This record gives sequence, C-alpha cells and structure tokens, in this order.
Amino acid sequence: MFGLFKRKRPQVYSQWITPLLEFSSDSAKFYDAIEEGLKAWQVPELVTERIIYKDGGFLSPGREYFRARREALVFDIVSAKFGASWWWFSCRCAVLPRSMRIWEVIIFLAFVAAFAGCYIYTFGMVVGCIALGSTLLMLVALMVAARSWNGLDDLLLRLPVLGALYEWVFRAESYYRDDTRRMYVSVVDFMVREKVKEFAAAAGVTDVEFHQVTDIQQITTFSDRMSSFVDMAAEKLATAGLEGIKKMVK
Repeated sequence: MFGLFKRKRPQVYSQWITPLLEFSSDSAKFYDAIEEGLKAWQVPELVTERIIYKDGGFLSPGREYFRARREALVFDIVSAKFGASWWWFSCRCAVLPRSMRIWEVIIFLAFVAAFAGCYIYTFGMVVGCIALGSTLLMLVALMVAARSWNGLDDLLLRLPVLGALYEWVFRAESYYRDDTRRMYVSVVDFMVREKVKEFAAAAGVTDVEFHQVTDIQQITTFSDRMSSFVDMAAEKLATAGLEGIKKMVK
C-alpha cells in the first residue's frame, strides 16, 4: 500500500486476445466507442488515456493503446493490424505497482521540516506553530473531502509518500471498496468484449472468439532476463548435484 505510482511496467494478471483473419478496422474509432460507452455507464473514478508503447527504443515504431484506469487497476486495450491479413484485439487487466524508496521518504521529511522552519522563522515559535497546525488541519480536511471528489482523490493517490498516507488513513480496505473494484473490472471487461463483437459484426464477422491467455508473462528488461537466467541455471545445477548425490549413494 505504501509508496507512489511510478512509470513502470504494469503487473499483468489477466489477458484475452481475439485474432481475426481477413479483417480490418479503425483503432481510433474502436477506442472512442469504448470511451463513450464507459462514460455512458458512468463508471465512478474512471480515468481514460491513450498510451504509445514502443517496440524497443525511443526511435522504434510504436502502437497506440487505450488505457482505462481506476485507482491502481488498469485495462490496456489494443486494436491493431498484424501482417497482411490479420487484425488483433487484446485486453490486459493489470495493476500499477507502488513502491517506496528511502530517498523519497528523506526528501519528503526534509521538505516538511523546511516548511515548518519557514513558518517559525516568519511568524515566531508560537504563531508559527499555530499556523503550521492550521495548515495540517486544512490538509486533513482536504483529504476527507477528497473521498467524494474524484479528481482530487485521484491526484492525492498519485502523490509521492503523501498519497500512500492518504490511502492508508482515509481509504481503508472494506467490502464496499473490494466489491467496487470487482464491479469495475467486470464492467470494463464486458464493455470491451461487446465493442469487439460490435465492430466485428459491422464487417460481417459473427463468430468472434475470445482466447484467454493462461501463461501471462510480464514484459521483461535485460536485467530481468539475466536474473531469470541465473535462477534457472542455479536450479539446474542444484538438480544435477542432487542427482549426482543419489547416484553416489546407490
């Protein structure tokens, strides 16, 4: 729970794909249709955006994805051409990981101390402490009000350190929040599937299949792959050593 949202890879835990042969569509219109449908259904605390994911480096070709986000839960949806004759729909449900780093906490505490020092230096010890206390009370009141103000709530959740404190104190886990998250996931997934069927039907395709991806693999960096390689090598060496010991015993 503690930490801040960073621009890092989402942790994917569910995905389905729909490849269609001899099919063509308009990705921008597909994304617009999903966005309009979600707005019509008035999904609470929903944020939508378009993201370009690159094939590799900065100069490599990219592909536009549609993202629907509510708190840390995101749907990354793509509609794109593949090869000469295939069209590809994909929907990933993922979590944006949060993390806490020591230097962030140190900077935050230093900022708070500097802020308090400015109050005391400007107004004196007594008045400065009163002013500082009033500021903290206003901040708490702002956090309380944010629970019913979607834009402010989303902003606070994305702030370093302070967002984690807000989530921990004012957004405690409950049946209500858990069920709301499940409703959000169900609604968005249903909407995307219906739009895929709708766009396919418009092109004369009625037999649409959604293939669930059962072996979800997170996008990895070179260091991730090297770490996995080392782990696999260590496991094989341990297994080989164990087999050697068994043979010696026999």
